[in-house]
Amino acid sequence: MRTGLGGLLNRVTIRDVAELAQVSQATVSNYFHKPRKLSDATRERIRQAVETLGFVPNDAARMLRTGVSPVIGYVAFELASATTPEIAAAIERRVSARNMYLLMANDTGSRERERDYLQLFEQQRVSGIIISPVGDVEDELARLRRRGIASVLSARRASSAEQASVSTDHVAGSRLAVQHLIDLGRRKIGFVASALDLQQVADRQRGALSVIETVPDATFEIISVPERTVEAGIACAERIAARAPGDRPDALFCVNDLLAIGVIQSFITGGRIRIPDDIAVMGYDDIEFAQSTVVPLSTVRTPHAQLGEAAADALFDEIASLRDPDGRGEDRTVPHIEFAPELVVRASTAGA
Repeated sequence: MRTGLGGLLNRVTIRDVAELAQVSQATVSNYFHKPRKLSDATRERIRQAVETLGFVPNDAARMLRTGVSPVIGYVAFELASATTPEIAAAIERRVSARNMYLLMANDTGSRERERDYLQLFEQQRVSGIIISPVGDVEDELARLRRRGIASVLSARRASSAEQASVSTDHVAGSRLAVQHLIDLGRRKIGFVASALDLQQVADRQRGALSVIETVPDATFEIISVPERTVEAGIACAERIAARAPGDRPDALFCVNDLLAIGVIQSFITGGRIRIPDDIAVMGYDDIEFAQSTVVPLSTVRTPHAQLGEAAADALFDEIASLRDPDGRGEDRTVPHIEFAPELVVRASTAGA
């Protein structure tokens, strides 16, 4: 073991690990970046050497040597959402398969926090960024592209032809939901939502209104909630139950499944409102718990895992394109992938 002045240990290097494990430095590098290339015995020998020496790989040095950061940044606008973990897990699988790492951030619905994370990722010189934005970040992402950092908008279609994006057609999804309610004879539609300035929510409202406007005797009521959670759905249902029966909507279209689950829970517990006889309840997203509520929830299915996988794949294409300037010709197509949602009918609208 090499020592410096005063007997202090110098920083352990990859050479020290290689000597102790009796392997080459390239083999130690593969242990961290391409472990599948090594046998179990070799991995175990290197692991023991790493633990004995307390070695920490220097990714900053790796970046200086190769010119490539091993880190991808992901900014989620709603970490507590029931859909975000599935999307993030799908991105992580793709990133891990490339022997890279995912650094995830939650902007907590704040545009300022969102900009702060973009600046942090820029300072860290990540290879690319996937972002589900709250605000309009396309100008900032264009600036980052000019500095060599690729990006993909997730869950929102880009306005710029130069900005890659992966999204779901939420206008079409909400049309499916409201048309289903109209076809069932419902005419007093309540739209339970928060943050109408969020594009994904605004798109769902726009799709719903496009159906309501074609039905002369249909009405549309926006029922505001402070957040898109089960608790907010419960509180919303309690307010509706307190109305006179004639003043209640005959159908609720909730902007996500968590709100709808809260509504169902409150109505069933209260015992005064029958689902769907008195009020039909429709959700959005088709999360894992949608079909296992006390009244299985009708909803709009969106492809969470596929969206995450597509976002990661699109980002790697963008990274490769930025590293090959000759490949960014006028005929190059920037990906704008949009998934089609699917109506899922269950007992909360159709009955048993």
